[in-house]
Amino acid sequence: MTIQVKRIQRFLSTGHLFTPSECRIRPATRTQVFRKCSTMQNLDDKPEKGPEFDYQAVQKFHSLLKDHQRRSSMGEAGRTQNSFFDPNLSSDLSRLSVNISPVLVEQVTQKCCSVRYGIPWREALAFFNWAGSQKGYTHSPAAYNEMLDLLGKVKQFSLAWDLMDEMKKENILITIKSFSILVRRYARADMATEAIYAFNRMEDYGCQPDSVAFAIVLSMLCRKRLADEAQALFERLRNRFKPDTVIYTTLIHGWCRAYNINKAQSVFEEMKEEGIQPNVYTYSILIECLCRDNKLNEAEDVFNEMIDSGCSPNTVTFNALIRAHVKADRREKALQVHNQMKRFGCLPDLITYNFLIESHCRDEKLDHALKLLDQMASKGVHPNPSSFNPIFKCISQLKDVNAAQRLFSKMKDLNCAPNVVTYNVLMDMFSQIKSTDMVLKLRREMEQSGCEANINTYRILIATFGQFGHWNQMYKLFKEMAEEKCIRPTPTVYKMVLDELRKAGQMQKHEELVDKMDAKGYFKRPWEAKSRTKR
Repeated sequence: MTIQVKRIQRFLSTGHLFTPSECRIRPATRTQVFRKCSTMQNLDDKPEKGPEFDYQAVQKFHSLLKDHQRRSSMGEAGRTQNSFFDPNLSSDLSRLSVNISPVLVEQVTQKCCSVRYGIPWREALAFFNWAGSQKGYTHSPAAYNEMLDLLGKVKQFSLAWDLMDEMKKENILITIKSFSILVRRYARADMATEAIYAFNRMEDYGCQPDSVAFAIVLSMLCRKRLADEAQALFERLRNRFKPDTVIYTTLIHGWCRAYNINKAQSVFEEMKEEGIQPNVYTYSILIECLCRDNKLNEAEDVFNEMIDSGCSPNTVTFNALIRAHVKADRREKALQVHNQMKRFGCLPDLITYNFLIESHCRDEKLDHALKLLDQMASKGVHPNPSSFNPIFKCISQLKDVNAAQRLFSKMKDLNCAPNVVTYNVLMDMFSQIKSTDMVLKLRREMEQSGCEANINTYRILIATFGQFGHWNQMYKLFKEMAEEKCIRPTPTVYKMVLDELRKAGQMQKHEELVDKMDAKGYFKRPWEAKSRTKR
């Protein structure tokens, strides 16, 4: 295996992500990398949709689980895993008459885990147990890992360890990936001690920790800005796992994410003193951190050091500098860096174009932004919603409905799916011109496309109906947001609905809403409501 293949494989194994533009790889090398990495247990791997995969079956099971979540409660969360068995749900699952396969279970569990709010974790665990009890079926390691991920996401770590014990008892292969999932979820829950505990327990489950596992646990801690904990773990185990470029780069990244640029620079200097050469990722991370801290002069010093050391910058390096100049409203400087980027032979990628488009929109140069959009498509760079959203915001300020509709059609022609920001900007524009039909049309399209609404979506919809005094629709949307979607309302939206209910004389619904928000801990009961209740 060539040195480049080894380096890329090692970097991938730590869970880091980088775009093709960040590393120019020859076709022959790329083939070797894909062959080697196809055997790796990558943290972000998802089950492949082979012959066993049935999208309609996944949808049926997921809909049933969500329906049961809405209609019933399965009890308190403190029970053991094996008590999560609902006879009614089991009966409904059996009536679907679908052949159970490991891939199907993986995908249903993954779909339950994919939403941000209202995860049906109890129902998903009951489904997982039901599937495991079916004759001739055995959970795959990947299915267990998906359930571990779901339980970790909802912070049911006791149940996650029960699942690990079951895997051990059933002789299911427990890999670095299983522990990486636990470490990642602990880190996301700001439970650094528990994340390190999970790493230390690997050998108890027949999984030998190595330098890759060590790099992964450091990476997970650093991604959640737990840099102190990562640094302490590094110092404790540095003699057991020899530090290298990847580990030092991970620590620098962690301190940057923790907004401690001084410590990041200190680790960077230590790295060089140890004779470990920083690579393009190390330099790019430090440059981006300095740029975000508005230390452009220091960032340019590091950039010059990078060039002098013989390390060629990549697109990510230049994107960090361009972004800093765009955010500081230095459009001309951003264009200069873009020209320098081309001189180094670095092709602009999606992020480059998006920053430049944003720069033109900030200067209200709509024509320039649209030209860049056309240019990126002609260069084979596929735009994403962030390419369009600044332009939509610019058009929205002008209230140019025709331009918005043309751009929306163009977005679809380029197979770029709108995201929640796109829909919110357009709905807000149509709401301001009191075009309720268009607002509702966009809402329906948003739901049909599977785009999940957020607090701003509901704010716009509630305000739209508020313009016409439609208290019933406002009340319905508010309940959907707070109860069904579990989205915490803002004080502004809450007050808007309460005011409209009072105007309409709907005091019973007003009181019911105040009681529910008080019970959920979202808002304290207003003094007026308390005094009215006493009377």
